[in-house]
Order: sequence, then C-alpha cells, then structure tokens
Amino acid sequence: MAMEKHFTATAYIVDQGKILLLMHPKLKKWLPPGGHIETNETPPECAKREAREETGLEIELIQQENLWLDFWNAASIERPYLCLLENIPAHGDQPPHQHIDMIFLAKPLHGTLSPGARWFSLEEVDQLADDQDIFTETKTTIRHILSNSFTTSPL
Repeated sequence: MAMEKHFTATAYIVDQGKILLLMHPKLKKWLPPGGHIETNETPPECAKREAREETGLEIELIQQENLWLDFWNAASIERPYLCLLENIPAHGDQPPHQHIDMIFLAKPLHGTLSPGARWFSLEEVDQLADDQDIFTETKTTIRHILSNSFTTSPL
C-alpha cells in the first residue's frame, strides 16, 4: 500500500546573510518555519501563515519566476525554490507518512521575533551536528541559499 502523503510549505527567511531557524519541539532539531497546507490555501499563503505563526514575522516571498502571468482566467503564484519528498516517521498514533514540501525563500518585513526563533550565520549552521542538531538536507539547503548572490546584499 502506498504511503499517505501530506502537502506542506516551508519558508527559509533570509536577512543580512543569516537564516532564521526554530527549534522544532517534537524533533528537537533546528528547522525553518513550515507546516501543512490547509484547505483552500495556496502553498505561498501557507508559507507566509506558518512563518507568522511560528516566528512572529510577516514575510515577503522572494520570487524566482521564469514567467509571471496575470490574466482573468489564470494568474501566477510564487513558485518554490525547492520541492522535497520527506519521509516522516511514526509518532504517537500517527503512522509514518510523507510530506510533499514546497520550500520558499523569503525576507522579513516586520513583526516581533518569537522566543525560540534564532538567526544563524552559515558558520553557525556549519557548527551544528548533522542529523543530531539539524537535518543534513536542511544544512545543505541553507548552504545553497546563503551562497547565492541575492542574499549577499541587504534585503
């Protein structure tokens, strides 16, 4: 039988060469804000909502579009920076399942940072232990994001 799949969205929030991470209460690992896409919610709307709920910040997604359309019958929405199929282990009464995670890049607009959210430089991320403090794919994604030119100038 095929494993159940849930659609999720995540926001890597970048500011002045640093990335915002949260200590995930269940997993005990540093992760960007994100969560399940709700009924009638687009992935970009979910990424913004989860960022606001988990970090206290309003964000703007960084667009990386090949083509942007805006017509009466079809309009573009921000597309993900990266999409991942993530294996989620069983927890409590929830069986193992997968997340189809749409990962966006964002910059902070305003708000008050929630306790538990912390800005990390690349050097600080590199000091976290793979699969103990942070997932290897999270660290790899952060390295890629912070090495790109759009994060070297102030946002």
